[in-house]
Amino acid sequence: MKKKSTTLLQIVGNWKKKAALPINIRWVSISLFLFMMGRGLGGDTFFSVYVKSILGSGFGLMFIGTLLAVIKLFLVIPVGVMNDQGNARYLLLAGKLVYIFSGLFYFLAGMHSSPLLLVLAVVLNGIASSMMFTTYRVLYGKGTQHSNRSKIFGFYFSSINLAYVIGALLSAFLVSYLELPYMYLFIIIFALLSLLQDGKIQDFIKKKFSKSWKKWNFLVNSVDTDVDVDLCNIRKLFGKRGVIVRFSKEAVSFASWKRMFSTLKSYGRSMYTALSAQALVSFMNYVGFLFIPIIANDNNLSLSEIAILFAVMRLPYVINVLIGGFGDKYSKKILITILVFIGALLYILLGLYHNFWAIIVLSFGISLVIAMLSPVTSALVIGYARPKDRGLMSGLQEFASRIGEIIGSLVFGMIVAKIGMDDSFIVLGGALAVLSMYLLVKKLMRIKTKDGEAKKEVEAQQPLPFLQNT
Repeated sequence: MKKKSTTLLQIVGNWKKKAALPINIRWVSISLFLFMMGRGLGGDTFFSVYVKSILGSGFGLMFIGTLLAVIKLFLVIPVGVMNDQGNARYLLLAGKLVYIFSGLFYFLAGMHSSPLLLVLAVVLNGIASSMMFTTYRVLYGKGTQHSNRSKIFGFYFSSINLAYVIGALLSAFLVSYLELPYMYLFIIIFALLSLLQDGKIQDFIKKKFSKSWKKWNFLVNSVDTDVDVDLCNIRKLFGKRGVIVRFSKEAVSFASWKRMFSTLKSYGRSMYTALSAQALVSFMNYVGFLFIPIIANDNNLSLSEIAILFAVMRLPYVINVLIGGFGDKYSKKILITILVFIGALLYILLGLYHNFWAIIVLSFGISLVIAMLSPVTSALVIGYARPKDRGLMSGLQEFASRIGEIIGSLVFGMIVAKIGMDDSFIVLGGALAVLSMYLLVKKLMRIKTKDGEAKKEVEAQQPLPFLQNT
């Protein structure tokens, strides 16, 4: 009996060890969660409706959506290079400070119905997002191994979207009492809270644990700790040779772009395929983010109902923490093509059925597909990247995402202007279905060819029958 109980304890212990999340990833996840709460409470939940209310047209929404993606596009590569130089702490700090001003200008734009202030808010939003999300990807990428990449990036997407869901549900209640512009002040509050949390991230600390972690961990280990005072050293951020100045030079010099294309040339077709998959997933996601709330608005849903719809759209992403490891068990490329095909069918149905519950159910399905795709494509890119290039490749991954968003905003926006929203979703779904089926058949044929060649090689290595008999 004693042996069996010991064995059982060992099994449970091993399972816990495998399931455990690295300490640094926990702190990064809390930091990311706090920041995203501000966006969930207003910044992104009502983005499409808010922009349309200020600019007064769907064309204005297309312009703002494209502008936001273009700004991110031109900055993510310099951010990736700066991360490779060990500037993650300062990029996060700078990004959140810029985002605080962005939240302020979003608020003022709504209060004064000012397109100019809205554009300024979007520009600052793009700069801040480029700094932060590329850096967050790098921090998550450092905690990955071959066996857990999809799982770790599952936590990345779960942290973002759990905050979105909670924030959206709270905003569904708060928007009944607060005017829409006031919801954007939550961006400022939660960006400040997230900044306080950043001091606990191990990559920003000279020794392994922060003081607060030492108190919690006192019974397990006694660790001497010193919080890195450089995190609070504003001169290293804003000085003449500070990160902001170097980042600005990096952004306008195009040196990082040259390095990116030079580095990219050293990779094979697999990396190009992975980045294309990343762009495709971002395309699908951005179309849903920008245009599904407009469908709801056109069907006269209240702001509270739109917030609930946004929460439902984000809910599947929360379970990335559970399904993140799914992509580590199967062929990532085949999995991507199958999921894109399912998403295509859901987009077609979204163009055919227009009532509230149909929009809710189909939006949930589309989000579930993208939630399963996101960690798989992220793991695919990081898996092909060399360790020394991971900062640059995280920037390149964000670059591919922004390409997908620009195409999604511009192309889908123009199709909507020509044939209407419903028919546009049908056309989009049909195109995605054809693309995914073509890629799936091509991949399966390639596998079959490789298996046939491998079989021939094995047969060629075997001795001839008459030699075996002798």
